[in-house]
Amino acid sequence: MNNYFIIGKVNEGKSFLFNLFSKTHKTISNPKANTTIDVIRKNILSENYEYNIYDTPGFYKFSDFKDLLNKISILKLDNIHFIYLISSFTNEDFKICKKLHSKKYNLLLFSFKKICKEDYISNLFDKTFTNNPDNFSILKKYLSSKNQKQSSNVKSVNKKTITIFGKENTGKSTLFNKITNKSLSKTSPLLHTTRDSVNWDIQYKNLTLEFIDTAGFIRGRSNRKNLVFERLSLEQSEYFIKKSSLIVLLLDANSESRLDLSLIGSLSKRNKPFLVLVNKIDLIDNKSLYQNKFLTYLSSNHNYYSSLNIYFISALKSSKSKILQIISNQLQNKFFFKTSYLNKIIKSINGDLGKIQKNSKEFKIYFITAFTVNQKNYFKISCNFQKKNIKPHIKSYLSKILIRELDLKGVNFSLIF
Repeated sequence: MNNYFIIGKVNEGKSFLFNLFSKTHKTISNPKANTTIDVIRKNILSENYEYNIYDTPGFYKFSDFKDLLNKISILKLDNIHFIYLISSFTNEDFKICKKLHSKKYNLLLFSFKKICKEDYISNLFDKTFTNNPDNFSILKKYLSSKNQKQSSNVKSVNKKTITIFGKENTGKSTLFNKITNKSLSKTSPLLHTTRDSVNWDIQYKNLTLEFIDTAGFIRGRSNRKNLVFERLSLEQSEYFIKKSSLIVLLLDANSESRLDLSLIGSLSKRNKPFLVLVNKIDLIDNKSLYQNKFLTYLSSNHNYYSSLNIYFISALKSSKSKILQIISNQLQNKFFFKTSYLNKIIKSINGDLGKIQKNSKEFKIYFITAFTVNQKNYFKISCNFQKKNIKPHIKSYLSKILIRELDLKGVNFSLIF
């Protein structure tokens, strides 16, 4: 498949051109310099043609361009083409285009306004789109004709979209770069480093997995939430969350807070599978104690709306294969129940438990939730007995009822009261 990179100096309108092609995944287009800081990809697909278009950071001088070219080469793509965007052709543009021409890249010249051919050296370019009132329509038609589909897109049948979401500075871009094995997302300790949602596909077993790195979540009361970049970034994040097959919520092991609980509650209401990864566990000294405290904190402070699947990882030190296995397991997870469904069967479960009661006080369940921690499955049971007073035979009988009601034969799980 052909890959077209829109390149050019700062503030030439690269994001605006990208957005004309990409009607859904729009990057932030703004008069402010250096708005785009990552390489953003969009697959352009129709019944008759298919190609990839990329938005890229702008450059001021030749050395900046060399850094961008190096970043593109690291992606190890075939069939790379460049759309060079100009408003006027300068000596710096000439130097850059000459470099690309010498490397025998397919190079297209584009401008939003009409530019005479006498103002640039046309021999450097395979095709120019500069001297018509509507250069974009001609460019789009040209790309459509050059990229006709040869066969059906088999990969899209088994394609899953995984959106990485969470607060700022939890390590989302570090995790994204680890999974894709490419430095696509800029990482920094500064807030709001990721502005545009960055995406990339990888092949894992028989699946095509599209990963989305989204901008960090900002507290609802924060004044920054209404700033231009932040607001547009959050709108992008919302778009990808809605279309994702799986949401990966990334938390910071060093930043336990009520906001974590509100994010979990918000995602669980969406009726979409989601996975909770607690990042930076490598920075915790007593990991076992921390995990137990985390589980207690979570289960005592949050009423679940659906099953939670929780894993403790290090985006820096955990292997790519381990993280992908966690995500793959979640995509195929059978231990996933809407809490509303679990609570529908409470009445019949209480009826069955009533058959074995011998005390005057009957054991009664009020609420059931399900979650997984590091591949260990749990049911949390809210009931009218204190944990120390629940007899072993009640636990055993309740386990048998859950196996029967939820078709869990062969699935290991534990009960938490």
